[in-house]
Amino acid sequence: MIDILGIGCATVDDFLRVDVFPTKDTKQAVLGEDRQGGGLAATALVAASRLGMRCAYFDMLGDDDLSRWVIADLQNEGLDTSLIIRHPDARPIHAVIIVAKDGSRTILYSTAGRSVGDDDIPSLDMMTSARLLFMDDVNTNALGGLARAAADARAAGIPVVADLELSHYPPLIDQIDHLIVSARWAAEETGRSTLPEAVEALWSAHRAAVVVTCGSEGAWYMDAQHRPTHQPAFAISVVDTTGCGDVFHGAYAVGLLEALPLNERVRLAAAAAALKATQLGGRPGIPTRAQVAEFLRTHD
Repeated sequence: MIDILGIGCATVDDFLRVDVFPTKDTKQAVLGEDRQGGGLAATALVAASRLGMRCAYFDMLGDDDLSRWVIADLQNEGLDTSLIIRHPDARPIHAVIIVAKDGSRTILYSTAGRSVGDDDIPSLDMMTSARLLFMDDVNTNALGGLARAAADARAAGIPVVADLELSHYPPLIDQIDHLIVSARWAAEETGRSTLPEAVEALWSAHRAAVVVTCGSEGAWYMDAQHRPTHQPAFAISVVDTTGCGDVFHGAYAVGLLEALPLNERVRLAAAAAALKATQLGGRPGIPTRAQVAEFLRTHD
């Protein structure tokens, strides 16, 4: 039995650190470089794993060096990679991330290669081996399959947590129990001018919770017991915000499986994301459960 089955994006992220963001037609020295694993679902699962959950990852990867690097990296983080489909034409997303000293970033990425289709998405039998289903929508070729998987999971009593970033696909949106999205996505989806209004517009009686994250401004959330409520961001020295949203999602899923009330889930997720932001890259700063507990103890 695993705690979380994740379906979605894994990336190879090559970081380039610079003094200030480059302008066109110039040359600029790179202050440092590093390769790390990334991706919405994959990073959320790594966060959940470091916080004590048993996680399995599903995707389609190839036999190339980047695919082998992703699989080894996830295994090193304790994830079960046995569900990954191998195809010679597949490869992970490859990103180059330029990070300036002030913590701002720009991501350049390639999605070349074959990806999972609707018919490849795991069946109900595979999902019932997990306590929670997590998914992202980066692979827009499989939105129908994701909607079917979410509906199957909900019917089986398995909570569905989603990070939607690229799509506005109603059959999928309607099947998400715990909808956790960025302020940008929420504004695009609802057309509302304030975050509390956007949260209310995304809420429906068949959902368990809606959370809208807004970076340094914290997050807004609601469920059947709460009207839109604000969780302030923790005051920390930001080094890099890459992966903060993914870590927030993973930590939220952990809080859900630990049966924490919504306000405590969101606070746990905000703390984990804040700790991640203190280090460069999407993965190095992801905390352990003990580190989050100590952080929350010292930050009211």
